[in-house]
Amino acid sequence: MFILDQEQCIQCETCVNECPNGCLKLEDGTIKHTPDLCMWCGHCLAVCPRDAIMIDGDGYNVEEVEEFQFFKRPTPDMVRRDVMMRRSVRSFNDTPVTEEELARIIEAAKYAPTAKNCQHNALKVVTGEEVKEVLKDSMEQLGIIAKNIMRENPQVAAFFLKKYSEYQEEGKDGLFYNAPLVIYVFSDSDVDGSLCAATMGQVIESLGLGFCYLLLARDPMNSETMRAKYNIPEDRHCVIALAIGNYDAEYFCSVPRKDVPLL
Repeated sequence: MFILDQEQCIQCETCVNECPNGCLKLEDGTIKHTPDLCMWCGHCLAVCPRDAIMIDGDGYNVEEVEEFQFFKRPTPDMVRRDVMMRRSVRSFNDTPVTEEELARIIEAAKYAPTAKNCQHNALKVVTGEEVKEVLKDSMEQLGIIAKNIMRENPQVAAFFLKKYSEYQEEGKDGLFYNAPLVIYVFSDSDVDGSLCAATMGQVIESLGLGFCYLLLARDPMNSETMRAKYNIPEDRHCVIALAIGNYDAEYFCSVPRKDVPLL
């Protein structure tokens, strides 16, 4: 619900000019809102210099709004360091991720960008003993998928079977890498789901935790068997998963990378 405090509003039209859908107009000395055009992105609220706009109800809570200093941000050097030092971590120690850390990661997913502010992402958080159960189910499905694609894609099938065999014969976790926390991202959009995962990744790094993006975990979770067992909504599919935990090794430098071609 869009709420305008008429006493606070100074009709500066900043919200009107910044609205991406043109649902705000200044008419007869007041700001008029057209709900049918609104995608509830909150941009008007964020740019209002007089705190005259609120979005509340219908799943939104205006009490969650926090004020920040616009120019008080990480420096380019700080961001550059974090980008260059990011590693795909596949070795975790036994220290669990705390509830506070998990809450911050989930909060990041909530604020991840989505097309037209649709907010159709959903998460499945796997911790504790459930990690072993999901791993077992995933490996079983990986073996089935490998056999089904053997003729059309033998190289991928061989890779899947290798993971499956190592788990069955040696108990090796080649999917989650013994991470204490796994978060699956579900969405109706691969782009939105990927942005959600990347946004969580930024916060995971800031918490001093390591993580790895898991594309291999996607196909097993999208199987009919696992979708039914874990009550996955029909209108969403698994886009990606993240293995998360505390580093088992320290990293002391960045690594070389090829230049990105400029087309």
